Amino acid sequence: MLKFFKYMRTRTAFKLLFLMAVAAALLVCFTFWVWYSVRSGEEMPMIEKAALLLAVLTFAGAAVLIFFMGEQIARKQAALNKQKEKYRTLFELVPCEIAVLDTNFRLIHFNHRFAEKFNPKISEYCFQAYKGREQKCEPCPVEKTFEDGLPHFSEETGYAKDGTTAHWLVVTSPQKDEDTGAVTAALEMTVDLTDLKLLEDKLKKSEKKYKDIFNNIANPIFVIDREDLTILDCNKSVQRVYGYSKSEVCGTRFTDLFIADDRAYYERLMKTRDEIHQARHLRKSEKALFVNIRISPSEYEGKSVYLVTTSDITQRLEAEQQLIQASKMATLGEMATGVAHELNQPLSVIKTASSYLMKKIRNNAPITDENLYTMASEIDSHINRATKIINHMREFGRKSEIDTENINVNPVIENAFDIFAQQLKLRGIDVVWELAPELPSVKADASKLEQVIINLLVNARDAIEARWGQRPSDKDAADKKILLRSHSDGRFVTIEVEDTGSGIPPDLVDKIFEPFFTTKDAGKGTGLGLSISYSILREWGAAIHAESGRSQGTRFIIRFPVPRQNTPPPEGA
Repeated sequence: MLKFFKYMRTRTAFKLLFLMAVAAALLVCFTFWVWYSVRSGEEMPMIEKAALLLAVLTFAGAAVLIFFMGEQIARKQAALNKQKEKYRTLFELVPCEIAVLDTNFRLIHFNHRFAEKFNPKISEYCFQAYKGREQKCEPCPVEKTFEDGLPHFSEETGYAKDGTTAHWLVVTSPQKDEDTGAVTAALEMTVDLTDLKLLEDKLKKSEKKYKDIFNNIANPIFVIDREDLTILDCNKSVQRVYGYSKSEVCGTRFTDLFIADDRAYYERLMKTRDEIHQARHLRKSEKALFVNIRISPSEYEGKSVYLVTTSDITQRLEAEQQLIQASKMATLGEMATGVAHELNQPLSVIKTASSYLMKKIRNNAPITDENLYTMASEIDSHINRATKIINHMREFGRKSEIDTENINVNPVIENAFDIFAQQLKLRGIDVVWELAPELPSVKADASKLEQVIINLLVNARDAIEARWGQRPSDKDAADKKILLRSHSDGRFVTIEVEDTGSGIPPDLVDKIFEPFFTTKDAGKGTGLGLSISYSILREWGAAIHAESGRSQGTRFIIRFPVPRQNTPPPEGA
């Protein structure tokens, strides 16, 4: 009834009911009065009868009204109970731990997840129940909510009921009195972060592990932005190799490490290739170094980046240069006999001319101007020839630089033949020329390429001698040949050196470019010529392979890529 009157207190129906009850009471009084009159023996007047009937109807109407009002109250109570059950279910089933605390930080109520996780007791202090503390936390989000009536949150650490360390996110919300608005309790909701914290710890350890690996890799590694090639990060090896500290190099562009003339070319190249060989960089001291560059697309802090690894190959190139120089000296030593014979011819002509002149002078014989001019011309011509041979030998023997340039391969082939022509002539070996005119230029070093061609000519000579012998004869002279060919399809320039020698067994073709491998007899080869040639050509992006020739011999094929004419590579590429 108390709930009923509380519900009806503000309703118009309650007022009507009150008025009807008052009217009913007056009518009852009147009815009693009428009844009293009837007892006196007089007939009840009509008006008294009507009044009595009205009283009965009034009481009946009040009863009906009360009935319908009770039905309305029952429906509203059922809806209220249903809503209450809904919130209770949500309170129990919500996927987090919830507790209600009074102003003394004691537990008033909690859901089953909270109970299962912490095994608390009603009226127990919150900081004792699930944080294992004797005093409240500082700072305490519940205390803040009691102070300002606002929600607060924090991350906290405590212990689960099994004793393991637990981490959670705490969110508090005020519970206020409807009449006064004062905060009477606080709802504390905790979200378990333990698994997330464990993953976070593992991630931190993993990041540290890979950061240590990143920093301790011997080769310099750069993290650069894909768009403008700005260096975002680098490892410790950068300072050791380049001399720049991390703070000095981060924020600059990776292309700043190249010499100024090369930067535009390499910026285009880095966005189209995953490897760049023998690029020239500058240290902080402005000293040049040569590096191989490997480029891998990746992600870094939400950005598309390149992971760029550089390998300092300066010492290796210097060692290779020394090996190449030693090979050149060996080649010069091997050609000494042929060169001496070739120098002997102009010296003989000069000797003959000088003897003729001295004889004329001793005999006081006149020398006509025409004869004197002819003798002087012959001497000058053969001196020029001898000078050319000596200069060519000296140029060939000079130590090559690491840089490259655009060259035409045909003059290089001709120069290589010139220095080797006399030896081939002495052995009766003919050379057939098939050089295509107007070949595209390729990136190479003329001196090194000449050495490659000479190595192939030496191999061709030795193969022919192994099959036909050293001394020329009329019978087999036509069969002792070396074919020198060059041609291009626009994308590649190809050089071919083919001989009519003994050939290479098929099972040895894959081994001939290995260091110290040779098919020659002991003392007749070092096994380094083809290996050095292979290394030289690989530096320029060229390739070499061997196959059977048309006349049992061997054909060596060299293929140079033709650089784009609109973006010619700079020197050192």
